Amino acid sequence: MERSTSAVKAFVILMFSVLFGTSAMAHPGSGIVIDIYGQIYFTDTGKGVWKIDTNGNLTYLPASRFHWMTIDAAGHFATSPKNFGEYFERITSQNAKPALIMCSDFPLVVANDGNIYYADTRHGSAKIIRRTPAGKESVLTSDKIFEFISGIAVGPDGSLYITEASNANGNTIRKITMNGTMSIVATFVGKSGKDLPLETTPSYCRGLVVDSLGSIYVAATGSRGVLKISPSGAISNILQESSPWTATGVAIFHGEVYVLEWHDVTAENLEVRTAYIPRVRKIGSDGKITTIATVSR
Repeated sequence: MERSTSAVKAFVILMFSVLFGTSAMAHPGSGIVIDIYGQIYFTDTGKGVWKIDTNGNLTYLPASRFHWMTIDAAGHFATSPKNFGEYFERITSQNAKPALIMCSDFPLVVANDGNIYYADTRHGSAKIIRRTPAGKESVLTSDKIFEFISGIAVGPDGSLYITEASNANGNTIRKITMNGTMSIVATFVGKSGKDLPLETTPSYCRGLVVDSLGSIYVAATGSRGVLKISPSGAISNILQESSPWTATGVAIFHGEVYVLEWHDVTAENLEVRTAYIPRVRKIGSDGKITTIATVSR
């Protein structure tokens, strides 16, 4: 059941101000994408964007310290201005393919039809918006629960998938078709414990990705885990962290899962962007977990 109590509203305001935040507040990002060559790109809200090449070398890419990022493999937005549409920034050089697009305030994805879809999570105007490369925007669907979206991805059939936290005690993964029809895929209820990240709840989920078979991988940030959700909605935990690390974003390449994780900060450093340190780990097809890169400050 969706919650509308004052307690839940207060929780959501806190989550958005601390974990999502405004441009003036510090919090970890959840953008991680992989190009067709296996090169990894991830957001660093204390610095910009990092690239990990196929040899494991870490390279800094100058960019704004935004939270969300998507990859435009075909380069539909490669000729866009560097900053466009009020919220978006093209990281890669003009005409370069793939194009990397960041967003300051809202989760976004470039879908199979070549358009950007982003979740406008502002109170009173929550909706999923379609933006074409020509700059035309239209509303795919609107719903109050979209105020609580914390991740968005595209599936093999072109449908969108979201994580949303309107119920603090059980975050929901939903599917939205291109005609705006929405359905629930699964609801995740995290277990309470002492080893939780600051300012979150056990059920809180962030970034997600969908593989070619329709399986969904979700960063269960509040529980320090990574979930795998089958097309039928069965949930399994494929990675369980312990402090000081927690996952916020996931990507998939050749059947292997790549996880963007962040080091915990102390309560007094919640607003210090450079206090948040990211790393990327891989869950191999054999289940082996490998650290690919860690950013040093």
